[in-house]
Amino acid sequence: MDVELLTSEDFSRWFASVDERTAEDVAATLEVIGQLGTEREAPGRSEWLTWYEHPSLSARLRELDPLRRADPRLVRTLHEWGEFNGYARRVVKHLESRAFVERLGQLPPAAATAVRDGAAGIKKVVTRRRLMLSDFAVRAKLWTGAPASDSDLRKLAQLADVQEIRDAYLTALAAAGFEMVDVPAHSPALREIALRAPPPGLRLLYGIDVKRNRGLVVLGERFDRSFYGDSVRRAERMWQEFLASAPQPTQPAGER
Repeated sequence: MDVELLTSEDFSRWFASVDERTAEDVAATLEVIGQLGTEREAPGRSEWLTWYEHPSLSARLRELDPLRRADPRLVRTLHEWGEFNGYARRVVKHLESRAFVERLGQLPPAAATAVRDGAAGIKKVVTRRRLMLSDFAVRAKLWTGAPASDSDLRKLAQLADVQEIRDAYLTALAAAGFEMVDVPAHSPALREIALRAPPPGLRLLYGIDVKRNRGLVVLGERFDRSFYGDSVRRAERMWQEFLASAPQPTQPAGER
């Protein structure tokens, strides 16, 4: 998980008390939270040049030193593409990870197929955009050193938009039995993710501190008779206290 995912003391106590099967389900849910934490790659990580495959321009790039000569707005946009590309690859890696694939064996055939189709669809989107970007860069002569037009920058920004990938990922997660309250990646609002199977299911309440690239799993609970209605208010209070005072949580998420 690229987001540093920490836990509150309340969550750690709850996690330590659950049975082994529930602990496995919680660990799987924590992995999803790590993937959902930010829409783009973690700070300092970028794969902005991995899109390029055209050999003639590759040689030209080495001659021109593109980071020095190119329009700074263009370089920034291509870094956004790298973040998009990295995010997409990270999502596919998660959907195709051994642990996630093993979970598909517990799903109805139609649901498992929907998850696999989601991963395949994301790959197709990335391939299509990579080809569009390569073709566009050559036709628009973006590496000649001339300033990029506003129209060019808008087209490139559309290619780097992660929303289509995020929607496909959320659809695949829903097919796998995860339910979530989705909020914009940079929102400080508390989030919720639930795993409904096996019954009675469980939910985790968490927040993402995007500026510090970290998240806090605030509370975990089952959907059974111990479920209590004031948990959201309590979790929100703990989350706001975490943002305000940055306390030291007990341990990285997923350890017990």
